Amino acid sequence: MMSVKILSKSYQLFRFDDERALVDELQILLRNYSTAALPLALLTLLLLWVLSNPSNLFFMQIWSALSIVSTMNFYRFARRHLRHEVALSKVKRLAWQCVLLRCVDGVLWGMLVWIAFDSVAVAGKILIFASIASMAGGAVSTLSPVLPVYFCYTLPLLGLMTLKMWLTEDATYSAIGWAGVLYFFAMLSQAYNTLGAVRFTIKLRFELTESNRLLREIEQRETLAKERKRLVQDMHDGLGSSLVSALRVVEHGRMGEAAVAEVLKGCIDDLKLAIDSMETAEPDLLLLLATLRYRLGPRLESTGIKLHWEVEAVPTLQWLDPRNALHILRILQEALTNIIKHTEATTIRVSTCVEEDWVIVTITDDGGGFDWEYALKNGGKGLSNQIRRAEAIGAEVTWDSNKAGTLFSLRLPIVQI
Repeated sequence: MMSVKILSKSYQLFRFDDERALVDELQILLRNYSTAALPLALLTLLLLWVLSNPSNLFFMQIWSALSIVSTMNFYRFARRHLRHEVALSKVKRLAWQCVLLRCVDGVLWGMLVWIAFDSVAVAGKILIFASIASMAGGAVSTLSPVLPVYFCYTLPLLGLMTLKMWLTEDATYSAIGWAGVLYFFAMLSQAYNTLGAVRFTIKLRFELTESNRLLREIEQRETLAKERKRLVQDMHDGLGSSLVSALRVVEHGRMGEAAVAEVLKGCIDDLKLAIDSMETAEPDLLLLLATLRYRLGPRLESTGIKLHWEVEAVPTLQWLDPRNALHILRILQEALTNIIKHTEATTIRVSTCVEEDWVIVTITDDGGGFDWEYALKNGGKGLSNQIRRAEAIGAEVTWDSNKAGTLFSLRLPIVQI
């Protein structure tokens, strides 16, 4: 009953319904045979000896030639199809090609007994050799999770051998024939268990891959949600606040057209910088600074301020993502805006350098300077925002100001702790 039950379940496994699992099963099967180069070489040498020995029967020589071709053909077949991934559209056809090739091999080894048995001189040796070969081939077949390979190799092989044993009407050979039947079902049970274990492993791999994909999607959605929240908050605090303030002043008639235009220019700069920070694809500080120069350069030129750009190559900042990029842009934008609005500078110098574990961006102007400590204590919102943003990314901001001008420094860690 157990064997009937196994045969019934095995019938369902011949349908090849799951192409994705079949791809992995075929790769396991082909690897089993592609790594059997040494045994195949020894087998080929043995068969070549049989083929070249004139004392062997003619049919034995024919069988040896066919066996060499069949064995080497399947080996080459396995090696060729392992070089690239098996396409889902072709996997069923490839599976049945494997089954057909192994079936031919099984028939050849089953015919060995019929060819050699009647030759008394070699019958015993051939039977031993055939039994060892059939066990080896059957064992390799059972290592395959493609169950039809086992059936189509082992069934004709043991079927032909067993039938020949029974037809001899010799009790000894009949016992060997019955042993072949038991061997078939024993190996069938092992093949079924191997297939179950392999398919369970493949299923777990598919589930793990799907879980990883879902986790990546969830992580991506959370990242996008955080970025949207951050961008909305930043636009609310920067662009939104500027627009609301300008609107209230305009409504009360306390701002002229030129002043309104200046406020709107600042709002446009805020919006463009926010968009630029979202497009940062690489942790490249120089690219970020070039973006700042492109956006604010025209405003500096319109005010008559000369910009000296002395930016040099600096180490890559791996932590420079869109969120951190916007913090840097806002800090430097605030420094440049303060120079435009509150000083009479004619020249601005932007430079970079490396000092130990820090990348330093400096902005120097030749304005009249200011008391930054006093401004910070008396509600200097722009300076406070610069300090807050710097702390958020593990950076530092400093001011060194006198009557000759102001030196603003932004110290960025090369490795963020």
